[in-house]
Amino acid sequence: MLPVIKQKGGCNIELNKQSLRQLFDSLPDAIFVTDPQGNVLLSNSTTALTLGISLDQLIGSNVKDLVERGCYNKSYALEAAKKKCPVGGLIKTRLNLTYLSTSTPILDEHGEVKLILITGKFLDLEDKLVKRPGEGAKQSRDLLNLPHDIEGPQVVIAESRAMRQVLLKALRVAQTDTTVLLTGETGTGKEVLARYIHGHSRRAHEAFVTVNCAALPEHLVESELFGYERGAFTGAKPEGKPGLFECAHKGTLFLDEIGELPFYLQGKLLRVLETGEVRRLGSNRVREVDVRIIAATNKDLQEMVRQGIFRSDLYYRLSVFPIKLPPLRERPEDILALSFSFLDEFNKSYGTNCELDYQALQSLLTYDWPGNVRELSNVIERMVINSTIEGLPYVRPGAESDGSQTVSYKIFKLLSLKGTLKEVMQQMEKQYIKYVLDECGGKIGKAAERLGISRTILYRKLKSYKEKKG
Repeated sequence: MLPVIKQKGGCNIELNKQSLRQLFDSLPDAIFVTDPQGNVLLSNSTTALTLGISLDQLIGSNVKDLVERGCYNKSYALEAAKKKCPVGGLIKTRLNLTYLSTSTPILDEHGEVKLILITGKFLDLEDKLVKRPGEGAKQSRDLLNLPHDIEGPQVVIAESRAMRQVLLKALRVAQTDTTVLLTGETGTGKEVLARYIHGHSRRAHEAFVTVNCAALPEHLVESELFGYERGAFTGAKPEGKPGLFECAHKGTLFLDEIGELPFYLQGKLLRVLETGEVRRLGSNRVREVDVRIIAATNKDLQEMVRQGIFRSDLYYRLSVFPIKLPPLRERPEDILALSFSFLDEFNKSYGTNCELDYQALQSLLTYDWPGNVRELSNVIERMVINSTIEGLPYVRPGAESDGSQTVSYKIFKLLSLKGTLKEVMQQMEKQYIKYVLDECGGKIGKAAERLGISRTILYRKLKSYKEKKG
């Protein structure tokens, strides 16, 4: 059944394969679609051109065959199908063009991979991201500017589809006073997004007050949030002190790490959210506050509710409009755009003129980034500093940096691989054979087939390992 688009006036447009191909051909970037096995179903002529083959040769080919034929050096499509999430990285075509390739699995209603969408954005290492060969050095980074606030101007970089969707949601909710709950791993940029929401709201010219619930000592959380009167407790200021709710009056209060808020204070916070009234410690006077709340956490609040360590009523009050920030490893386009942005920033700070080469970019793309954007910023800064010491024009991830180590480096270090190339290769071979045997449940025949060797050779290798051990 072909999809049909209904137009006003009763005229329908049928999206058949030919019309989809025409649509694809109108796009400036490389783009094609495969099935879960990697067979190319649909593509545009730009993709074929960059791979050095005709469109007819490309349609029907398998991504594995394209790599084996040398059309390009790597495909991420099958990995994306296996992981059921976007996967990307750098590729080089036979025409020596460098692309950032992103493979995005399209899932059906049962969560199974139906199609894989592969897009390629041309990368000129001198001019960074550009649209495609022949269009000049026009940057395609999408810098979404925030209005000036108390901390100065900021930008949100959103090159990936996932992050653009996040920003669209943020922009939509910014026009309201709805309470927002930002979730995501540490370092994904929740505070930056909170500032983005505030900066695009009608409260943009009022205060944006941040409180990290995890950083405040437990005995001071209540006084910091709600304030206190003179003599409320030992060590209190003689004149008293307004709380952060009062400081954020007419503006936005950002409650970071809300999952760390002590349980006994969660009820008091809920009351303020519901009534818009605060009462300082040691006071009977009620003060009205007009505050927009944005909360953030890297914890699973629903699970905390089930465990009884987070109030369910507060959770539902905070999660009126939840927004989840995707981890950096799932948006490779943003890794590159952010890397270039940080590099520009640190070049200015340290008076350097460093660049990122292919090797450095590939290393950045193959790392998982558990610390996300914050970790990436730290790594780029460290690389720039190291380059100034070594006097190198290009910055590369250093072996001493956990944040910038490639997967291969970590494997070598983990396995304690040392010696000549021949000795290291033997060690790697032994480890891999053991791994395949475990995967095959100890079945020699199955393991030999997977290794591409005969049973006799596999038996001989296993015997030699035992003799060396003995």
